[in-house]
Amino acid sequence: MNAVEKILRVLSIEDSEDDFELIRNELSLGGLVFVHKRVDNANALKAALVSAEWDVVICDHNLPALDSVSALQIVREKSNELPFVVVSGLIPDEMAIRVMRLGAGDFIRKDNLSRLVPVIEREIKQVIMQAELKTAKESLHHAAYFDSLTGLANREHLFSHIKNKISVAKHDHPFAIFLIDINRFRQITKSLGMLVGNKVLIETAERLREVFGNDCFVARLGADKFVAIVPGLSLEKNAEHLAKATHKILGKSFQIDEHELIVQASLGVGFYPRDGQKCEELYKNAESALYQAKIDGGNSYIVYDAKLDILGKERLHMETALYHALKEEQFVLFYQPQFDFSSGRLIGAEALIRWQHPVSGMISPGEFIPILEETGLIVPVGEWVLRTACAQNRQWQDAGLPPIVIAVNMSVIQFRQPGLPQTVRNILLQTGLSAQYLELEITENIAMHAEEGVIAILDELREIGIQIAIDDFGTGYSSLSYLKRFPIDRLKIDQSFVRDLKEGVNDDGIIKGIIGMGHSLKLRVIAEGVETPAQAEFLKLNNCDEMQGYLYGKPMSNLDFRTLLG
Repeated sequence: MNAVEKILRVLSIEDSEDDFELIRNELSLGGLVFVHKRVDNANALKAALVSAEWDVVICDHNLPALDSVSALQIVREKSNELPFVVVSGLIPDEMAIRVMRLGAGDFIRKDNLSRLVPVIEREIKQVIMQAELKTAKESLHHAAYFDSLTGLANREHLFSHIKNKISVAKHDHPFAIFLIDINRFRQITKSLGMLVGNKVLIETAERLREVFGNDCFVARLGADKFVAIVPGLSLEKNAEHLAKATHKILGKSFQIDEHELIVQASLGVGFYPRDGQKCEELYKNAESALYQAKIDGGNSYIVYDAKLDILGKERLHMETALYHALKEEQFVLFYQPQFDFSSGRLIGAEALIRWQHPVSGMISPGEFIPILEETGLIVPVGEWVLRTACAQNRQWQDAGLPPIVIAVNMSVIQFRQPGLPQTVRNILLQTGLSAQYLELEITENIAMHAEEGVIAILDELREIGIQIAIDDFGTGYSSLSYLKRFPIDRLKIDQSFVRDLKEGVNDDGIIKGIIGMGHSLKLRVIAEGVETPAQAEFLKLNNCDEMQGYLYGKPMSNLDFRTLLG
């Protein structure tokens, strides 16, 4: 018995004691361990459904006081998932069809009871699978709106909340937005590692919940930035009280493992409707205030003032520097290896951009990618990344190294550019790289906007011969419908799920669900952010196909990657 590994609770609707005994014997012969109760009328059935939980209902069709259709209706009032099997002697075909359409799992004649145990096994297995799928869907939905590390609302949930408050509040219900940035968080992770950094973020989230309370909406925007929406707050003196309380509670030492850490925070505050009547405007102004607080040395708070707009000049300076970076070839690509789980073979690499600033040194993409996207520079820079990655891959092949697939991230803005497939064709032609060795990674957000147009572009890209991957899967919409419709080859499990992987927590189920979902659609599944042997072992045991992460290799220069490839 695979589907039934416990004591089976069987409720039998049967007026014949002899037939009841036949059913009991058949269950015993089938190897089932069970408890069995018999009822023969509607009232007894209702009472049994209320008094106990059942795994399966076996129902005769034509009892003196009850038929199978009426019995099924009573059962469905209690549960839509409880398996219901009709076991009867004589029943018209049309009645058997009717009861099946109403939700019965199967119909078995009493002269063919050998089918009973296999049918029960099948029905219970189906219930288990449906429950697991439902749990996985709920987990994926939760992951789309909540930060997996802290449990706070995520960016998408935050902006949806703000827009909803503005649409409902008008000008009669003011509120404040607090942007909270942890100072020098990068130094913590650089010195002590991401695991310690993650524990700091979790503790920070708990302390912010304590300060702002249940009436406020608290979210994590990612990295070390948090947001709190405070309803009814319209005066700066009230904001000062909360800002000081935030500094006080975050200023208490953090005891993380054997480390005692002192954390400070910068706060930027904006008020609706004074500082913005639209979500984007309000957030931008609060962000300007936060930026000024950080310039002032951190561990301070600034309420937005129109004078802060002058700080926009600093942003313009960064934009200008990025234009020069592209022109003067200050961008470089690093390559992170990807391995096949079953063979351990190096099969690919993800191309990752870095900015080698002549004065500031190496700048991470998190600092400049958002500006590239906002300015549109992401289009020429993205084309440079694609061309450089393809050319580099071809150079490795020309050097006699084993051919691999190079994966390149594609932003929403790039994907929407007219003529993208032709651009890809031209780059492959110019670099001499065969299309089979190029993979483009798109996010779920790309996939979910203007589906028909996206499908047309993906179809054209696939016709070229390249591969398509869904990046950061599980953090967005995670829709089964688009996975079925879209021409894709791989799913990348977002590193946040892998990072927080611990025995017995929800992320286990999410990862299993993603792997199962991918394999059911004949897609390969790769996990990114694999950092520990325990994570790797879990992924391997659950049949993840490929892996990428610091455990196997950090992003590295083309020369270092060439050495690894050789």
